[in-house]
Amino acid sequence: MRKIVPHLRFDKEAVEVAEFHASTFGASHVKSVTTIGDTPFGSWTW
Repeated sequence: MRKIVPHLRFDKEAVEVAEFHASTFGASHVKSVTTIGDTPFGSWTW
C-alpha cells in the first residue's frame, strides 16, 4: 500500500489545520512541522 504524504502551507493556523486533517484518518499523525521565517513574504509554516 502506498503512503500519502501531504504538504500543506498556510499563513496562519497551519499546525491546527494539519492536526485536524490527520485526526480524520484513523492511523494518521503529524510527523513534523517546519517554520521558515524572515522571508520576503513573511513566515511560512508547513
